[in-house]
Amino acid sequence: MKAIYADLKRARMRPTSSRVAVLQLFHEFPYEHLTADQVFRRVPPATEQCSLASVYRALAQLLDAGLISSAWIGEQRVVYELNRGTRHSHLVCSDCGTVRDIDDSALESQHEAIAAAREFRYASASLVIFGRCAQCEASLDSAVRRTGALHGVDRRAE
Repeated sequence: MKAIYADLKRARMRPTSSRVAVLQLFHEFPYEHLTADQVFRRVPPATEQCSLASVYRALAQLLDAGLISSAWIGEQRVVYELNRGTRHSHLVCSDCGTVRDIDDSALESQHEAIAAAREFRYASASLVIFGRCAQCEASLDSAVRRTGALHGVDRRAE
């Protein structure tokens, strides 16, 4: 809890109940990507004066202060996460919505090189790669095999 108050103090922010509750949630789950609604549902119900509107305000303020970061992951969906001090990109499963971090310094170097080649001073990049996670892919393969077996088709022979 001390780390949360210290972060807010460093950011010159008053520790309101909403800010503390939201930031505490991100400290408890530093690698999770949460929508504003998910944050609201996870904030302890006993948190004083914590409405969905106050969660949105706290998220905006914590984002402006650099304590959390956000990423647009398609379909007008924004997720928030603890700012761990390293730039990274995201993989998003189009089936289940799972979000995974890509921590790749070579990718960061490519972003810098692309900007420099076009006479831009690189500041940051936002990359989201959409696809299907291994679990959803396995489920899909299993469903295809079951469907084929029902119709007398051996998909492995194809």
